[in-house]
Amino acid sequence: MNEKKKKNPKRMIRLQGIGASQGIAIGKVFLLTGDIIKVEERTIAVAEIEKEIKKFKRAVELTRKELAEIQIQARQRIGKEGEQIFDAHQLLLDDKIINDATIEKVQSECKNADFAYYKVMQGFQQSLENVDNEYFQGRLADIRDVKRRLIRNIQGKEPHYLNNLTNPAIIISNDLTPSETVLMDRQKVLGFVTNVGGKTSHAAIMARSLEIPAVVGLQDITNVVESNDTIILDGNQGVVILNPTAAELNKYLKLRDRHNEITKELSKIRDLPCRSLDGKDVDLSANLEFPGEINSIITYGARGIGLFRTENLYLAKSELPSEEEEFEEYYKVAEKVSPYPVIIRTLDIGGDKKPACIDIPEEDNPFLGWRAIRFCLEKADLLKKQIRAILRASVMGNVKMMIPMVSCLEEICKTKAIIEQAKAELRAQKMPFDEQMELGVMIEVPSAAIMADVIAEEVDFLSIGTNDLIQYTLAVDRGNANVAHLYKRLPPSVLRIIKQVVDAGHSKGVWVGMCGEMAADPLATLILLGLDLDELSVSPAMLPEVKRIIRAATFEQAERIAEKALQMKTSDEIETYIRNVMATRYKQKNLY
Repeated sequence: MNEKKKKNPKRMIRLQGIGASQGIAIGKVFLLTGDIIKVEERTIAVAEIEKEIKKFKRAVELTRKELAEIQIQARQRIGKEGEQIFDAHQLLLDDKIINDATIEKVQSECKNADFAYYKVMQGFQQSLENVDNEYFQGRLADIRDVKRRLIRNIQGKEPHYLNNLTNPAIIISNDLTPSETVLMDRQKVLGFVTNVGGKTSHAAIMARSLEIPAVVGLQDITNVVESNDTIILDGNQGVVILNPTAAELNKYLKLRDRHNEITKELSKIRDLPCRSLDGKDVDLSANLEFPGEINSIITYGARGIGLFRTENLYLAKSELPSEEEEFEEYYKVAEKVSPYPVIIRTLDIGGDKKPACIDIPEEDNPFLGWRAIRFCLEKADLLKKQIRAILRASVMGNVKMMIPMVSCLEEICKTKAIIEQAKAELRAQKMPFDEQMELGVMIEVPSAAIMADVIAEEVDFLSIGTNDLIQYTLAVDRGNANVAHLYKRLPPSVLRIIKQVVDAGHSKGVWVGMCGEMAADPLATLILLGLDLDELSVSPAMLPEVKRIIRAATFEQAERIAEKALQMKTSDEIETYIRNVMATRYKQKNLY
């Protein structure tokens, strides 16, 4: 571990990272600095070469057996998705180019096998480290996992496992490998926090499947904490609090208890409709980041997928996915959630999402630049390929398509023309698809919100994306620390825009949903119910809480709450009002 001077352990420190797996954990720190493989370079005699090569090959066989055993545990604990993660490990272990290069280095340079393998893998690793792409950065953990395991077996050393923890703790480490994650003892590992990583890493995906709270991307937390420090991990918000005050600890104890209570209540309300006390139904669906998360979404009781983010299929590849690959992914998801709907959003790249397989030039202001539908209309062949895949998946009968970042009517008309071309091609090829598949747009740009009545005449539904809508309406970059405080939770201007969009959509006979973060915010739920939204698409873990709030209120009450909120002038005023409503109605104070 870097021997930087530790910060004062007595002072409360709040750190913002990336929420990789939802849930709240409170406990003592277990600082994981061990399991570091040391490799020394040695020049061996010519007579030792064959011995080193045999040692390497035996280690490959032993590692293959270990991975097979871990793969069985992954299948038992996580399912097929977990098992498939270790298919990639086995492929990496058996990579002929890597293994041949290792043997060649032993033979030609007379080097020890563990050093030769280490050097070959380091070169492979560095080629990915230079790629500015979250998916490839996530795969680095897979490479380190296989590399450490094989070198350890060459050296004949025993592994260090987290499932041997003696006391419950929150793991703090630079990174966690997939095998470390899948072998965790759920009773002992309360959660984990890492310096590196993202939502797409295999460790993060498995943490979500195992329901272990996790925050990643803290950069330097291993140099801030010490073992046995008290720590709060909020995987919902991506927040970590070190050495919390008594007040902060009490707040999060209540939040954790509420989260645990919701989990216990899930089985009772999972299959019940999302319906207010006076009969107002709201379609409650989930946002889908990765196809591998579909089982979690079903477990939480989602009635469909309100937003399937397809860009992750592109972020996950060094080459463009084929139409067949996209079709298979979309079809599998639609099949699993049938008969409930799946809304597939066309490619939303640009801004902070730049796949390695697509060349997107640097821009001074990428969030206002060449992204989403603007990019796709310039790359019409790429868009048509994706549309064909979506149309082919629509044979399931529950697929809808949605266009992101629409700013004007012309973009919709151009997209519809490409859809018609794709349909004509599929008819000519006698490929079946749903002729009546619904088309919608995301309302996340103020110009689209203002023109919602006109846009609604061209589509079947509108879905409000509040993340960008708030950012563009308030002219605030959430990632800019200098202005992030201006990004409000319940801005009155945005609430008014939401009402205008809902009213415009309903006046034209189309339904209106919401798939941004506000949809999953319990403080916003009663307001959104009162504004007459037809559908809410939220992160899976928030499904039961949003449903619980809606089922405990009447639509008439929610309308009055929304009307009063719309008359208020500041976000703080609205938030204070809603907190008081929640404290009175649900006997909950300061929980959100």
